[in-house]
Amino acid sequence: MKISQKLLLYNLLSKGFILLIFLTAAPFLLKYFAILDTDNQLLDKKDEVLEIISEKGIDTFIEEENPSIGFGSYNILKEEYILLEQWQYDTKVDTIFVEDRILEREKVTYRVYSHTFTSDDNTYIIEIGRSIETINDIESILFNILISTLIVFLVLTSFLDSLYTERILLPFKRIITKKLSQIHEPQQFPYLPEKTSTDEFKLLDESITDMMKRIQKSFNQEREFISHASHELKTPISILQTKVETLFSSEGVSDRQMEKLMDMQLTIQKMKKTVNALLLISKVNNTQFLKNDSVSLNKIISELKEEWLALAEDKDISLRIKEKDSFIAQNSNKSLCNMMIQNALINALKYTPQGGTIVLKGKMSTKGYEISVNDSGPGISENLLNQVKDGIVFLNEVEKDKSGFGLQIMYKIALYLGVNIDIKSNSNGTEVSFLFPNS
Repeated sequence: MKISQKLLLYNLLSKGFILLIFLTAAPFLLKYFAILDTDNQLLDKKDEVLEIISEKGIDTFIEEENPSIGFGSYNILKEEYILLEQWQYDTKVDTIFVEDRILEREKVTYRVYSHTFTSDDNTYIIEIGRSIETINDIESILFNILISTLIVFLVLTSFLDSLYTERILLPFKRIITKKLSQIHEPQQFPYLPEKTSTDEFKLLDESITDMMKRIQKSFNQEREFISHASHELKTPISILQTKVETLFSSEGVSDRQMEKLMDMQLTIQKMKKTVNALLLISKVNNTQFLKNDSVSLNKIISELKEEWLALAEDKDISLRIKEKDSFIAQNSNKSLCNMMIQNALINALKYTPQGGTIVLKGKMSTKGYEISVNDSGPGISENLLNQVKDGIVFLNEVEKDKSGFGLQIMYKIALYLGVNIDIKSNSNGTEVSFLFPNS
């Protein structure tokens, strides 16, 4: 799981847990505050009634001729009522309670505020009631508003947390993408620091850069050694080859000696091929080739077929082109493109048995232009392919007549030119594909 997803999940769970606790307590809190608000309203109404009595007198509510009748008033929905009458007892009352009243054969539960007061030397009691159902309705409305607000809050905060987390982790993702996952060779590493205000990401970026510098140094030392050693070996190999060729033309060379000279000639040729391959790999690794050519890839396919058709016919191998769409590769190198595709074709010709088939194909797709070389040979061992992909120069446990340099050259050139190479091989044949991006 990604770190951004973990942070978002943590925020959701923590906020959800807090909201769950709050929602559990919300009904009790709402009920408490609704009743508290009702009590305050009852007190306010009591003060208003007393103020009216103070201004207009008790006669406004109770008739002087018949004071025992008192005064009572209910609103039309029976949600509130007020009652005013003489108090015949000596005790003082100032309390709030809940009481059921029967109004028109209907029982209504009220929260009642009861208060006694003196006016014109008489004691009166005033009762102001409000229906409990009204309080419950207010409580329900508040609860629904609260739930809606909390849901909106949770959604908005989750969205904002997601945006903020993505923004915070953006430098980290760039470091991983640009400096780790997309780097196949040390020379591809971008040394420019990523812009970030997070100290941990700065430290990570600096640590990766320092580590890559050390790796680059080791690679450079290895490549310099291979390059210098190859250059140094070319001269003695050329001298040996010259001397062997001179011995061929010498008089008095017996058949036995001639056979030994032939063996020496083959060994020298193999050494020369190895040195040239190492030099080429070294030059490609050290980016000593320019990439400023516009290369017609369909033309390369046609030229390679014409060049190697005679050899294929001599070996009784069918060499043909299945498809050949037109495509121009920009900012490339023609000689390297030719060499890369030619190596795939040479390997196919070398290992395809008599009567086999080799098919060249160049086809446009949504991803780019794909060139493939298919043969019906015995296939390439998985061990050899893995070693080549891992960048091992001198391969281990391969067949005696297979150096693997052709595959290594293909991989190195493809990497340098920005071409995706894919090799699929089994006992029925091998397919080597080169995908040139549209850009």
